[in-house]
Amino acid sequence: MKKTAMLEEVIQSVHDVSKNHYDETVRVKEMEFENADWMRIGDNRFQLLPSAQRLFANRLRVPHSYLMRCPDELQRDNLQYWLDREAQNRETLFCRFDGYALRAVFTKRYTALDHMEVLTKMLEYGFDPSTEIQFAFDAEMMVLKVPEYDRFFHLSEKDKIVPGISIANSEVGVLALSIEAFYYRVLCTNGLITKTATDARYKHISRKVMDAFPMILEGVISQSHRGHERFQISVQSHVDNPERSIEAFAKQFLIPQEQTQIIQQAFYLEPGATMFHIIQAFTRAAQVSGLTATDAYRLERAGGNILSMVKV
Repeated sequence: MKKTAMLEEVIQSVHDVSKNHYDETVRVKEMEFENADWMRIGDNRFQLLPSAQRLFANRLRVPHSYLMRCPDELQRDNLQYWLDREAQNRETLFCRFDGYALRAVFTKRYTALDHMEVLTKMLEYGFDPSTEIQFAFDAEMMVLKVPEYDRFFHLSEKDKIVPGISIANSEVGVLALSIEAFYYRVLCTNGLITKTATDARYKHISRKVMDAFPMILEGVISQSHRGHERFQISVQSHVDNPERSIEAFAKQFLIPQEQTQIIQQAFYLEPGATMFHIIQAFTRAAQVSGLTATDAYRLERAGGNILSMVKV
C-alpha cells in the first residue's frame, strides 16, 4: 500500500500486519522442501513467501529465475540437495514467520530490526503521533517519508519543493535500515530520496544504529535543508539527449527494462532537456500504481542519485 496518513495510523497498520509474526532458530536437518513454494519444518508445513524463496535460492546457490521455471519435483531435488549440503556446515538458520508462512531465512549473524522498533524510536525522538507521513508498506519493506512543510523552497513561483526525511526498513533482507533526505515536489506530488553527508544505511548485523537513532536523524534533517542549490543547478544543467541519458542511468542503477519503459513514458509527461527533467521522469515513474514498495523506493532513490551528481 502507498498513501498518506498520520503517524499513529501508520503504527496501527504495521501493528495489525505484524500480529502473527514470530522468529525461531531452526535446525537445518529439520527442514525438508516439497517444492519452491512449500516446505516442512519438523511436524509442520509452511508456505515459502517470495522473500524466503529468494533468500533460500541465494543461500543454496540455485538461481531463483531458473528455479521458478522448473517443475515441482526438480525444484525439490535442487533445493533439498543443497540444503543437505548446507546442513554439513551449518547447524541452524534464523527463520522469520508469519503464522504458517516463512518470510525469511538468515544465519545467526543477522540482527532483527523490526518496523515497530523503528516507529517506536520515531516517537521517542519526538515525532508527534499526528505528524503527516507518506508511506509505502508491503510484505517486503516499509518506507516512511516525513515532509517539513514549513521549510519549503521555490524552484519557480508555482513550483515548491518540501524537504524532509525518509526512513526505509526491511524485515526480510531486501535492504538495510536507511535514513536519508527526502524532497517532495508539491506541484506533481513526486518524491525523491537522496544520500547526504551523513552515512545512514545500516545492515542488520548490529543494534548500534538504534542507540544512535536520534543523532542520525538530526544529521539527515540538517543535511536535507541544504538541497535548494542542487535543485536550482539541475534546472540549469542542459542535456543534449535526455532519452539516451535516461537509458544510461537506468542501466547504471540496474533498473529492469519494464520499469525503464515506465520512466521513458513518464518523461513525456513533463519533457525537457535538463537534468531536472530526467530526475522528474524517475520520480514520476515511482508513482505508477502496481509497483511494489521496493520498486518505488529504488526509482525515487535513483532520482536522488542523479541529483547528487549535479555539480554544485
